[in-house]
Amino acid sequence: MLKDIAKDPSRTMIVIDPVRTETADLADIHLQVKPGTDAWCLVGLLGIYARLVRELDAGPRGRLTLLHAAVRLGRTPYKLAFAALAAVDKSTFAMAPHLLYETLGPTLPAGARSAAALWALAQRIAKEYPAAMRRAGPRSADALFEAMLESRSGITFTEDEYTDAWKYVPHPGHRIPLPVPELLGLLADLDTTPAVHTTDDFPIVLAAGQRRAFTANTIFRDNTWRKRDPQGTLRVSPHDAQQLGLSDGALAQVATSRGTAQAVVEIDDRLQPGHAALPNGFGLDLPTEDGGTERTGVALNSLTDLTWRDPIAGTPWHKHVPARIQPAPA
Repeated sequence: MLKDIAKDPSRTMIVIDPVRTETADLADIHLQVKPGTDAWCLVGLLGIYARLVRELDAGPRGRLTLLHAAVRLGRTPYKLAFAALAAVDKSTFAMAPHLLYETLGPTLPAGARSAAALWALAQRIAKEYPAAMRRAGPRSADALFEAMLESRSGITFTEDEYTDAWKYVPHPGHRIPLPVPELLGLLADLDTTPAVHTTDDFPIVLAAGQRRAFTANTIFRDNTWRKRDPQGTLRVSPHDAQQLGLSDGALAQVATSRGTAQAVVEIDDRLQPGHAALPNGFGLDLPTEDGGTERTGVALNSLTDLTWRDPIAGTPWHKHVPARIQPAPA
């Protein structure tokens, strides 16, 4: 199936996620991985990517053959072979996680194949910070890698002294450059940049993603842990509630240039007039006992716009979304 899709990848959406999320529902292919709480979770995705590379026949066969042969001779020949490949072809570094998974990975203890990617990290630490590594205990890259494999709860891989701190600044002279050209350009334009983004049509500033005591990132696919605010209320100021005809516990309709949604109103005197807030972590299609799904609260991406974002980082302005709020239609 993947080989057929590879003929026209521009029309294919692949989602890699532990569960069937709302995004996965829109995908052509959903590849399920172990959740982040499982062992080797930080590198556990390598198995999925390796499967994709194999199915699409995109692997560097020559390099894989050479490394398979080298690893059978031991870690030292393997290291020399890997270094030789990297010296000849710099793209080896870009393919390193896959190469390590497919060649070094099978030689590791059961369940630790994905940890092969940590071998490259151990080599780099030993090369760039040898004294700090030795102070932490390991005497070589191989010893450090073995310590990584043996400890599932983390290890101390370097122990720095105060005088080492500036060595971690990569700029010439180990100094931090204060001027950031992109920011200086924006600073020069401040006088002509609009300070107000609300309009007559959307007069309220909506914080779309407020952190609250019982909100969490959407990796939690369950609502039963919420002891307060189970619906994900829309918080508004007393002034705006009076002006807009809203009351505690009633339904309100929120509209932005992107879309509309309904939420339960909570009047909160901590909010300033002209501001409202919806919590993060809601709007998920969660499973019910009868095998169906049920959505609770507002999916914030239905209200936010990908073009309304920071010009440098590209981060959406979730906490400043012009909106219109009114009582929900009867």
